[in-house]
Amino acid sequence: MSLHRESLWTGPERRRQLALLLGDALIIILSTILGVLARRVAFEGASLTEVHIWPLPSGAYSLLFTFLFALYIFDQYNLARDMGDRANAAVLFLATFIGMALAAFISFFLRGLQLGRVVVLVQWPLAFIGLYSWRRLFHVYLLRFTRPQRVLLVVDNPVEKGIEAEISERPLGDYEVVGAFMVANLQDRQGDGEWHLVDEHGRTLEQVVRDEEVNMLVFSARAGIPPQYLEQAIDWKFDGIGVYDAANFYGAMTGRVPIETIDARWILTYLSQPYGSAVVRQIKRVMDVGLALFGLAVTLPFWPLLMLAIKLDSPGPAIFRQERLGMRQKPIVIAKFRSMYHKYEEEGEAAYAQAEDPRVTRVGKWLRKTRLDELPQLWNVLKGELSIVGLRPIRKVNADRLAKMIPFYHLRFSMKPGLTGWPQIRYRYADDDISHLHKFEYELYHIQNASIAFDLYLIVKTLQMIVFGRGQ
Repeated sequence: MSLHRESLWTGPERRRQLALLLGDALIIILSTILGVLARRVAFEGASLTEVHIWPLPSGAYSLLFTFLFALYIFDQYNLARDMGDRANAAVLFLATFIGMALAAFISFFLRGLQLGRVVVLVQWPLAFIGLYSWRRLFHVYLLRFTRPQRVLLVVDNPVEKGIEAEISERPLGDYEVVGAFMVANLQDRQGDGEWHLVDEHGRTLEQVVRDEEVNMLVFSARAGIPPQYLEQAIDWKFDGIGVYDAANFYGAMTGRVPIETIDARWILTYLSQPYGSAVVRQIKRVMDVGLALFGLAVTLPFWPLLMLAIKLDSPGPAIFRQERLGMRQKPIVIAKFRSMYHKYEEEGEAAYAQAEDPRVTRVGKWLRKTRLDELPQLWNVLKGELSIVGLRPIRKVNADRLAKMIPFYHLRFSMKPGLTGWPQIRYRYADDDISHLHKFEYELYHIQNASIAFDLYLIVKTLQMIVFGRGQ
């Protein structure tokens, strides 16, 4: 299991988020129970002894799901959010309202999930008060006094040494570097042929692990680590100390894979099949078709309005078509709602998009922020040329230019391109060749961690970006 997939569920930040989520679930269930009690006792005249709260009605589970979904979409599991800020409290209020509205919408079609207006009107304010209070408690007392993971580094190059700087910049303080060994500092201290890693204070690796109460040991798997340390690492692992490869750990910290760490082992490990077996790829294809059909069914009625707004804003066609490179660099033609002034970019030229691009129209800015300009590409998904989740397709002229300056750039064509991906979630606009190099490192991270679970995670994060208008 890679460090990303392990840290996705068990890292310090994820464990805190899971604790927050479990508290939320308990509050939502308790508020629903109180709503049922209020209806039965106050409006139906039942006594407390006559009210049975278990098993919970089916609608309670629907309410639980919609509330948790809305809380996630509205970024309520971002641990940096402080409920002391009125704006954040207002977003929490909106999230609970959306959760209630979603539950009501679902129950309109599935009558068996209906709880009744009394239950919902009692449950919603109780849930908001409970969730708000729980977050204040969590941030003031639980989050600030959690002991960070104590990390010891054993690395052999400046990129891996950069883990220390990455950890120091993390706002939550969930990791703390207690020492760093460079593999070049091997010493034969006793003159018996046994080489030991020694820090600037003359302490051996074993001494630092013991004295500093290390929780995590990060090794450079690419360095010439003495065999006794590899054997010792197994014992440390059994003693409860996390032992990780430095390159994977760096990826988990930054969300990218540095070009310097790409070697034959990485390519053979992660490039054979980004989604594993043929069965998994079939599941992904079914997901793509299902989501594309759902997206078209929901949005097609609004396409004429979007097209009218585009044409009223600036002359030219409402839908823009362009040839891009797909999987294995096969040319495909994608469609988008036009967000730039017509024919601003002449054929053969390929200027990079920019954060404040003067070529973008007024309607185009809104389309890009909400990602609605990508909607016509749902047809490409149905045709099998694109996936919902994947690396964005690019023009051949750009790909040829970037391949000359970025090693292994053709690796990005090992998987089907998509509407959204890891770089779109984690990185800004790549508006020059240097930023495209950094973007490619995020693309490598996407390839390394490609899976159905990762796809679902990125879909939800994309919905979150749409809600907050963080599109590009």
